[in-house]
Amino acid sequence: MVRFVLFCTLTVSLCAQQRGHKAHEHGHAKLAIAFETTTGMPTGAVELESPAESIIGFEYVAKTPADKAKQEKALATLKTRFGEMVILPAGCKMTPAKVEVHVDGQHSEVHAEFNVKCAGPIAGKSISFGFSKVFPKIDEVEVQLLAGAQQAKLEVEKDKGTLQIAK
Repeated sequence: MVRFVLFCTLTVSLCAQQRGHKAHEHGHAKLAIAFETTTGMPTGAVELESPAESIIGFEYVAKTPADKAKQEKALATLKTRFGEMVILPAGCKMTPAKVEVHVDGQHSEVHAEFNVKCAGPIAGKSISFGFSKVFPKIDEVEVQLLAGAQQAKLEVEKDKGTLQIAK
């Protein structure tokens, strides 16, 4: 139940943030990271939203076999290499919960959700990023972190920047 409330809080926060920020912008993604606690064996969730063009290379509905294959390959890469894009403290493992493309008129977004389980405390540790190493078209990521009582924001440009988890 705590995890559900935490995820709902994070989702509401992301939606409010999106209304106040730039509209759909290629190369720009949003990332939300939430942990129930930073002690014990924390669990949490990570959510990514990005223009499909930045991940797949196009925004229209994939209809041809070639486009469908390109989309499947990009989404598979997102699932399997997400740990290289969001580098959590040692002992934390992410598993994909949902990775999909949402099409809205001329624009489409990739939406991905991952569950996180950590083998030990994460307080005092940091989170770093490697988005452009996996998907070079992602230049900038707005990151929001909720970890226990901590709330933090960070603008990551070309993978530069780390988030420190409070002790």
